[in-house]
Amino acid sequence: MLLPEGNKTAAACVTPGDQSDLTAPRLTALANRTPVPLPDYCYENATGGWWITRTDACAISVWTLQVRNVRTGAIEGEMGYIQADLVYTDTSGPYWGHQVVIDKTDGWGKIGGTTVSGSGSCTGNCTATAADVDFPSQTVTETGLTYGDIVPRTTVTAPGSLGTARTAITYRFANPAWTSQPSPVTTRPTFDVRCDNATPGTDTVGCVVKDYEPVHVISLSGPNPDYARHIRDAQTSGLQGAYPDGQPLERLTDATKREQNGNRACPQASSGGYPRPSGYSCDEYPFRSTWQGAATGWHPSPNPGRTFNWCQISALPTGITGGPGGWSACMIPAGQNSSGGALLNSFYISNRVIEKDQFYVWIVA
Repeated sequence: MLLPEGNKTAAACVTPGDQSDLTAPRLTALANRTPVPLPDYCYENATGGWWITRTDACAISVWTLQVRNVRTGAIEGEMGYIQADLVYTDTSGPYWGHQVVIDKTDGWGKIGGTTVSGSGSCTGNCTATAADVDFPSQTVTETGLTYGDIVPRTTVTAPGSLGTARTAITYRFANPAWTSQPSPVTTRPTFDVRCDNATPGTDTVGCVVKDYEPVHVISLSGPNPDYARHIRDAQTSGLQGAYPDGQPLERLTDATKREQNGNRACPQASSGGYPRPSGYSCDEYPFRSTWQGAATGWHPSPNPGRTFNWCQISALPTGITGGPGGWSACMIPAGQNSSGGALLNSFYISNRVIEKDQFYVWIVA
């Protein structure tokens, strides 16, 4: 049982609030004041816990601080606030950040002069010194915004290595008029950040939210329309990798296996394979750089290979549909094939897609 302290009879506690209080005006006010801006999807999905992408994640929740008289139990003050978490990564650097914003939305009674301060930590393959945590004591007001953050560093350095880590931020309210201060609140992500020095094509360390499977977007009206058309037709025929409803692809980094995939899907004419029309080259799907490729993937018999009536390959059957097994080949302009491959490699690097990582391909109009 709490007892008065001198002439102080008020005690405070913090409890989850009503998510229906996340009104459009309150979210707009939050967006206008947040130090590191939250992505738009955070406000579009402002309830239901954490939302993630490959490079960031956020959670917006509602809380209530309540002040009661320790003698009578009567409520003598309340403060409503929004807590906004943001995790943001650097795909080409060894750091990431976790920011917590406390945005007061309303209040009355014995809450004047309330301050908030915090601390942070990380667990896993990371370090976080006192200099990496910034959450000083700040006075909570309706016209301002209080916040803190932690910017840990990964301990991953050696080529080929990777590691995961998770942050936590603990904040606490205080007021000299209260005989009992509320218990601290700890907020931590429900996912790990993965940092690696194992992404082919770059020798830098970078970090991502590993639980999000990235999506490679290719446009039918972009610079490589035949490349996009082949992938669209291959996915429509049942081959995997289609976003959002297909089974994901998995990256393959072994050079020998990638070459085997390419040679099986697109054998050279000199080896008994398909003739290349002038200015064209053979494109395969799933990509040779995936475990679902023509040599490393699972394929039905007797006709694992397929093509389409516009692809100029008479040696493969058309009209094949069914499950995700198999592969497709098509002759497309050589420049588009090279450009499509370069964009795929850029997608791998920018999303830190390493061996066995899953991803999707989305063909858009």
